[in-house]
Amino acid sequence: MGGTFPFARYVLQLMDPFAVAFIRYVLSSVVLVAIAWRMGKKQDSPSITGRDKKIIAILGLTIVVLNQTLYLYGQKFTTAAHGGLLFAATPVFVYLLAMKHLGEKWSIRKGIGILMAVAGTVIIFFEQGLKFNYDILLGDIIILLAVIAWAYYTVYGKPLVMKYGALRVTAWSLGFGTLVYFPFGLYRLIIADLSRMDSYGWLAILYIALITSVIGYSLWYWLIKQMEASRVAVLTNIQPLVAGFLGYYLLGEAITWPFVVAGLIILTGVVITQRA
Repeated sequence: MGGTFPFARYVLQLMDPFAVAFIRYVLSSVVLVAIAWRMGKKQDSPSITGRDKKIIAILGLTIVVLNQTLYLYGQKFTTAAHGGLLFAATPVFVYLLAMKHLGEKWSIRKGIGILMAVAGTVIIFFEQGLKFNYDILLGDIIILLAVIAWAYYTVYGKPLVMKYGALRVTAWSLGFGTLVYFPFGLYRLIIADLSRMDSYGWLAILYIALITSVIGYSLWYWLIKQMEASRVAVLTNIQPLVAGFLGYYLLGEAITWPFVVAGLIILTGVVITQRA
């Protein structure tokens, strides 16, 4: 969800990122698990097998512990531009994994579309400036692992959402991951300095908990169910555009010509990929 970046950036200036993640995942898990529990009571909802429960648990560890925690930790060492640039490579990893594990076929047009979308995103983040030193390199490596974790979460989740539905798989995976993260996250919340938090900060947390995690994650898996994983993954490259325009309206950030050109390249790449 493109709005996640400006909202998250605002609240992370006010509170420890691991405490923010804790509140985010507890809130979103409670909502999603409550809905999934009611859905599971319906007679037409298939019971989740023991083997699939284990896979869902692994997905939970992947999305919460590996993807989100590694990303937050890596962001301590590197820059926002580097983090965004690395996440722009998500469609490439998803496409490679989808060809190996989901039987997706290589397509020149799809490959060109993905590379165009990535290239446009690279332009946006290069405009912000890139720096290189040992600490940044360490952060980049950690964030790259987080990107790969998200790709695995996407690809390995597809067979499960085909069987049980997007919301149920999202709820139980996120719920398990939150349960594992709970002790560490609670500790970070207890020691966190909340004195700088304002009403906009709490609203930002609600946004990333309810809109990004509840709606965004469920919508992500729903799209994975409807279309090829690589086609869905390339849509993530639209997020910098949405974030840029929201940053303009909410934070007064400038929109430059390189940003506009990069946006056209991204949108063209997405269209090519969807039509491939």
